[in-house]
Amino acid sequence: MNAKVLTAQMKVTCKPAVLGQALQVVSRAISSRTTLPILNNILIETTSEGLALTATNLEIGIRKLVPAEVSTEGSTTAPARLLTDFVGTLPEDDLEMTLDSATQSLNLRCARFDTHIKCIEAEEFPPGPRPDDGDRLEVALDDLVSAVEQTQMAASTDEARPVLTGVLVQFQGGNLTLAATDGHRLAVRKLAAAGATELEASLIVPARALAELSRVLKGEPGKVEVIISKARNQVFFRAGTSELTSRLIDGKYPNYTQVIPSKSSTTVRVATGELTQTVRAVSLFARDSANVIRVKAQAGALTLSAMTNEVGDSKAEMAADVDGSDIQIAFNARYVLDALGVIGEDKVELLFDGPLSPGLMRPPGKDHYLYVIMPVRVAMS
Repeated sequence: MNAKVLTAQMKVTCKPAVLGQALQVVSRAISSRTTLPILNNILIETTSEGLALTATNLEIGIRKLVPAEVSTEGSTTAPARLLTDFVGTLPEDDLEMTLDSATQSLNLRCARFDTHIKCIEAEEFPPGPRPDDGDRLEVALDDLVSAVEQTQMAASTDEARPVLTGVLVQFQGGNLTLAATDGHRLAVRKLAAAGATELEASLIVPARALAELSRVLKGEPGKVEVIISKARNQVFFRAGTSELTSRLIDGKYPNYTQVIPSKSSTTVRVATGELTQTVRAVSLFARDSANVIRVKAQAGALTLSAMTNEVGDSKAEMAADVDGSDIQIAFNARYVLDALGVIGEDKVELLFDGPLSPGLMRPPGKDHYLYVIMPVRVAMS
């Protein structure tokens, strides 16, 4: 009589709330348009610290460690949406997960629930790049997250010019500079980094990847380790139990410094909150394709106006410190609001050099952030 072959099993116990939160974050790497069924799954592996969850769309990869009690080691891949949605409904009792590796059926037991989910073998999951001996540096987490928020919205969404859909990340002399442009505006943020002070490198990171960074690293301790692969085709961001991997965009980024205005004939200082609220209100009447608002600066006042024949018009005057020449200039309201939403200071400084030259927005007296915006040519009243 043949002895019965025992099936190797993965068996772990964890808290549903912690697992559910990690599943939600990791799931953001999954593309809704994938043709490979395995890419709809999350890789689940036991580690010395508990469980490692990994998802990828072959451009972006997200990995998170979850505290868990591992009774038996193992790995599998489970359908991301089903697992995330189901775990999110569970009560806060211990969740025991057991894998039958022969059938790839994952049994989840929690309180009154006894559930089986069909999985796919871990061997089917594409092997993701792992951090190698590439260049490494450290950046303060809050600084990096704010730098990303202040730049990535200026990147292009037009795939016709792939390099502009990315954010240029430059390492030089222990400093990090992020820059993004879509041809209509430019955002540049500088921050300090620790580590490879002799490192000089320019990478183009997809803006989509950086947009996920703050979600992936939220709640982690204060430093982010940035690792550039030796082949210069991948970048890794790692903090605490979280990691984001992104492929890099190949190509040469345009020389953005040449569009930064070197002089100005008008400087305006105004309260950020008041300007934001005014632009938001007035721009409701900017119904044309370019969302045009007109800006008029003269001694002591900044006037914003917009009109559309079919809708009506709106005009608002606000107190402002104005130095230099009077000016009338027009901008796309959405681009102005994008900058005001991330400038992070109570006051904002606007610099102009005539109605046809780019305008510049920045925090007063600081040079770590600037935002250049191209004017719209319109007839001024």
